[in-house]
Amino acid sequence: MATKADIAYHYDVDNHFYALFLDRCHRAYSCAVWEGAASLEEAQQQKLARLSRFAGIQAGQSVLDIGCGWGGMMAYALDSLGVAAVTGVTLSEDQFDFLNQLRRPQFDIRLSSWRDFVPACKFDALVSIGAFEHFASLDERDAGRHRQVYADFFEWCRMASGDRARLGLQTIVTLRAPENLQEVRDTRYLLERVFPGSALPTVSDIQAAVQDQYEIVEARQIGVDYARTLIDWRARLHRHRAEIERRYGEALFAHYDHYFHAAERSFRAGIVGLIQLSLSRVRPSLQFRR
Repeated sequence: MATKADIAYHYDVDNHFYALFLDRCHRAYSCAVWEGAASLEEAQQQKLARLSRFAGIQAGQSVLDIGCGWGGMMAYALDSLGVAAVTGVTLSEDQFDFLNQLRRPQFDIRLSSWRDFVPACKFDALVSIGAFEHFASLDERDAGRHRQVYADFFEWCRMASGDRARLGLQTIVTLRAPENLQEVRDTRYLLERVFPGSALPTVSDIQAAVQDQYEIVEARQIGVDYARTLIDWRARLHRHRAEIERRYGEALFAHYDHYFHAAERSFRAGIVGLIQLSLSRVRPSLQFRR
């Protein structure tokens, strides 16, 4: 699993820095849903709406957001869906501080990994957007332990939620190995320089891990949408280039420019994809005998 230091390396640059290229409404740092959307703001709103539907979020519920970022889903659940309370879990100290400064009484923010978080109640709905890819490390994958990590996560989700709770999950997945030098370079840059300590799951990893715990009710594969999201982030990055280089240095601008471009190429080439899943708890079945 990515450590707190790994998460800080990528997510704790500066809250204002991310605001320069993310959407203005939700500050969502994950793939948007572009079908019918005219702007990044609309596309991110559509993503939150879909994942809320996948999680079965309804008014009056208590919701847990695992890997809550800057609270876009939390605010959407409160303001648009009328939930009673929402808890967010993050390993990023900057995100934790940002959310606490909002001083929203319905927000319960925890600086913790899912493994270390012991909920005081059973949640009515769970959602996790763009965090699952950090749950297993390259070392765990190389040792063949990654599927057990994923299975442990889904078992923990069942423990943390009520009998009828669903889980809305969005994650990047790896689809194939790189096949040429450019693809190898892009893949190595993303793994070593952008997301250290993290290994991407395959679709079959997730299918194996949910066995006997959750069933897949609905699924979408929208890797092309992530390529378009990255194009928009990169364009906004360039619009603020002078400010970024002045405040944070030329090296940081160059790093994110390279990262966004390499990731866009990887999604377009089909090396990686993006899946959204609606997961419903598997219930014990009755065995009938004649």
